[in-house]
Amino acid sequence: MSLSKVYFFYGTLGHPPLLSAVLGRLPALHPARAAGYEVRHACDAAGTELGYPLLVPGPAGVEGVLADVTPAEEEVLDWYEIGYRKEVLTVTDAAGQPVAALAYLPEDRRWTPGRLWRLDDWAAQKGDLATLAVAEVMALRGQVSAEAAIARYPMIRVRAASRLRAAQPRPASLRRTPAAGDVVIESLTTPYAKFFAIEDYRLRHRRFDGGMSAALERAAFVSGDATVVLPYDPLRDTVLLVEQFRTGPLARGDANPWALETVAGRVDAGETPEEAARREAEEEAGVTLDRLIPAPSHYPSPGAKSEYIHCFIGLCDLPETGPGLGGLEEEGEDIRSHRLPFARMMDLIDSGEIETGPLIVIALWLARLREELRKTALGA
Repeated sequence: MSLSKVYFFYGTLGHPPLLSAVLGRLPALHPARAAGYEVRHACDAAGTELGYPLLVPGPAGVEGVLADVTPAEEEVLDWYEIGYRKEVLTVTDAAGQPVAALAYLPEDRRWTPGRLWRLDDWAAQKGDLATLAVAEVMALRGQVSAEAAIARYPMIRVRAASRLRAAQPRPASLRRTPAAGDVVIESLTTPYAKFFAIEDYRLRHRRFDGGMSAALERAAFVSGDATVVLPYDPLRDTVLLVEQFRTGPLARGDANPWALETVAGRVDAGETPEEAARREAEEEAGVTLDRLIPAPSHYPSPGAKSEYIHCFIGLCDLPETGPGLGGLEEEGEDIRSHRLPFARMMDLIDSGEIETGPLIVIALWLARLREELRKTALGA
């Protein structure tokens, strides 16, 4: 006798890849409809959409799916659906027959309903990102509470967006072109995950002699993609650098933990690296960028860090004013900007006062392009 229960999934769990990420399998799904209800965006008290769907009374009716769920899977769903309560609804299956099914409804007064929410629109815009993020959330089950996992969700989404970008095909004219089975992950744990995450791997990989390596223990420091941009005024031949306190040099024991850098910041989920570059230039230095010129993007430390840095030169107007202060106070940023001639920046690289890798990379790239950029700006 089966102990499974019938559930009606109407929101993101109605997206098969995400449901599979939550349950660890994809059960058989059958179309169904709940009359007298509609799905709306969850909003906070200020009316800001939070990205969650709510099943609430309404005339629109709701298309969803029915699935048989085992007791073990029911425990997983209860852990995942924090902020929701279960209720038995009578829905109609594809044959028009009534079916009693469990559904997750929002807890009273936890959120307010916003505009109508549509699964097809959500899946097209956010489905891939959400599925990757949910996979990381579910990996935390048994390690942290559901509340703690959800608190980490904003940064989990940032890391998921980075993984989506990383999955795009990359040049491989010299290096190995990977094939299925070239990397076998035997186990993966996440002992730490907040703003950054630490992932411990036990893995094997294809060797250059064609065989597989022995099992290797490896750890990775996982963060989202970052964008860095060097504002450059080709008319004045000046650049803008930012200076701020940095924990990395402090942890190394550096006698001076204040660093000269490019404008830089995290690429948020749902944001392009170019959009992040423009946003960070405004936030950190009050500079509006004109044209963005790609510079070599790169992994700064691929042996241990997942971080990928998207690099740009940002053409802009840099009037001759003194150092300015910037940064977001709510993020603890205390940033001083410096406008200086290109030659002065190169002198600082030569002296070792500039010692941040992304700035050095972009400065050298600008040195290659500078003459042509200045000619174009001057109309020569």
